[in-house]
Amino acid sequence: MDKTAVLDLSEALNRADGDQDFFVTLATLFLQESPKDAAAARAALERQDRAGLAAAAHKLKGSVMEMCAPRLFECTKRLEELGQQGKFAEASPVCADVETRLAEVHVALRDVVAGGFPS
Repeated sequence: MDKTAVLDLSEALNRADGDQDFFVTLATLFLQESPKDAAAARAALERQDRAGLAAAAHKLKGSVMEMCAPRLFECTKRLEELGQQGKFAEASPVCADVETRLAEVHVALRDVVAGGFPS
């Protein structure tokens, strides 16, 4: 997987067993739920809640993996690790990166949901 890509649609479709409609359903669910997970991570960071930050980042990481968003995945993985370690000062910019990357993924997924897969 190209770690510089916002999304790897080919791999994402492969994970959905080649079913474009199923992937669009998953993408729509991701678009609805991922902002809640990111907000939970931000709130846990602000509370300096190690377990809460690690759990929220872990949950988001799992759904990001299904969307095949490598840059966002790496950010969520790092945020989870920092949460587990209680490194809140280091986690703050990583959390901001997660939010930025999440916005990029949302744009890309909205394009797929609205216009279908590129040929």
